[in-house]
Amino acid sequence: MLTLFIDTVFNMGYLGFFLYTIIVGTFIPLPTQLILLPAGFLASQGRLDVLTIIVVTALGTTIGATINYFLAKKVATRFISDEKNRKIEKFFQKYGKASVALAPLTFGLGQYISIPAGMAKMDLRWFLPLIFLSNALWNFAMVMLGYNVWSRCRVKNHLSCWFWYTSYGSNH
Repeated sequence: MLTLFIDTVFNMGYLGFFLYTIIVGTFIPLPTQLILLPAGFLASQGRLDVLTIIVVTALGTTIGATINYFLAKKVATRFISDEKNRKIEKFFQKYGKASVALAPLTFGLGQYISIPAGMAKMDLRWFLPLIFLSNALWNFAMVMLGYNVWSRCRVKNHLSCWFWYTSYGSNH
């Protein structure tokens, strides 16, 4: 099922990457590596553009994070106690910018930082550029990792290269 989903994303091209990363940016646990590593691999063959991949996927994750932000902002006043909200707001006054900038660079935290940011009503003038830039940096790292795998494959004939090529290179 997941293979069909990822194949559909790749068949849609950049639009598929954008839509996938909107989902990734929300609280739905899908790793960006599922598309960014193979996209880097395809970029190394000249079949995709690295800059376009990074911008499109950073925009997608930013939109997903913004959805989480507004949902959390709405929910915070209804389901979370005033005391907990004050603690979150106090934390975000002190560490919010750093948290939003660094969380997307860590496995598993990036897509969830927008929830406490929304609960704390972090200023969108800070939230949006920080979440975009940190996601762009993460996406760049993952795309370049995929790109470099292919560069090494051209030099050496490894089993991992065969896997990457048969999984992504021959079909997309």
